Amino acid sequence: MTGLGLDAQASWDGLMKGASPIERFTLFDPEGLSSPFGVQLPDGAIDVFKEHIKPRRRKQMTRGTMMSVVTARMAMEDSGLAESPAFDPGRTGAVVGATGTGYAPTGKETDRHRILRNMASSPAAWISLAQKLKGPSFVVSTACSSAAYALAASMSLILDGTCDAVISGAADSALTYLDVEGFCSLMALSDDVENMETASRPFDARRSGFVMGEGGGMLVLESLEKARERGARIYAELSMPGLCSEAYNIMSPDPEGVNIARAMELAVGNAGLDPGDIDYINAHGTSTPLNDLCETRAIKLLFSNRASEIPISSTKSLTGHCLSAAAGIEAVFSCLTLEKGIIPPTWHLEEPDPELDLDYVPDGPREANLKHVMSNSFAFGGQNAVCVFSKPGSAG
Repeated sequence: MTGLGLDAQASWDGLMKGASPIERFTLFDPEGLSSPFGVQLPDGAIDVFKEHIKPRRRKQMTRGTMMSVVTARMAMEDSGLAESPAFDPGRTGAVVGATGTGYAPTGKETDRHRILRNMASSPAAWISLAQKLKGPSFVVSTACSSAAYALAASMSLILDGTCDAVISGAADSALTYLDVEGFCSLMALSDDVENMETASRPFDARRSGFVMGEGGGMLVLESLEKARERGARIYAELSMPGLCSEAYNIMSPDPEGVNIARAMELAVGNAGLDPGDIDYINAHGTSTPLNDLCETRAIKLLFSNRASEIPISSTKSLTGHCLSAAAGIEAVFSCLTLEKGIIPPTWHLEEPDPELDLDYVPDGPREANLKHVMSNSFAFGGQNAVCVFSKPGSAG
């Protein structure tokens, strides 16, 4: 569920077509903001929420929490897990990322649902309730890498025998005046109002900041053995993500990219692979001057002479940066990239930056024979997370 479409296939189709969903905000009045634009869900999102969530419950949720419930439901329906004789609610969990619930206080004391709407654990609690899951449910919050950290925590629950399956990923909607104004104050957002439709331009020489988005991406994780036993559709094998902290600056990574490179190296090692085995990188690629440079330097550090041979792209060029949901959305895109054998491009990359000289796939979707895909996520606060997804049967 992204600004490109209300489900995974529609989002993928939109990603392939390249039509920009970036527009002036309509969820609130953006007057006075230096960045009054972003990526909102398509028309029809409210109808989807209404279809799947009862009115009384919707009143107790924020938009971001409703997105979490709906994307989790989509993942469960696609997995077929609940219809399987092997489904055990007591051994199925919900571990999701969140930066918050997206609660926008109105200043009115009559909001009698404000505690439920603002409760940090809300997304996981509502998912477990909606899906009748009685395994562990909790929220992981590591800013923009939250969904990837949630995937790591979910894998741990499966590997240690606590769960047979876990719904994991994230959904986020921080499109409120206060949130956008806050990022404007940090000078993190693009203010290219005249060219807003192409303002998210990762790795381009004209990049000037990220574009806020909303969306969600969830996966159902199971052990390979149990998934095969029940005849599940297996999109990819996920190895334990590489996790590390920058311990450098609360807002920016080490400019040489050493800790980003370390996270990627850990992920490759956890997958039992060598750097030369990675066929494609779904970059964090936020379209900020520093992030894109640091990530490029990190890729060169780890992959050395082979760095220029690896296709790298940022799907944030169309989805915008969906904060805690970014890694969840990009995990779904990584799985679909493997399944379909098509690499999504970096849209809006028209003016190469001399310091960024790798293959960022600027010319549209590219067919490729892929076995191992890397997905990068780096966060304010320095919590790095890198996932490696492998074609079923190809993991190291």
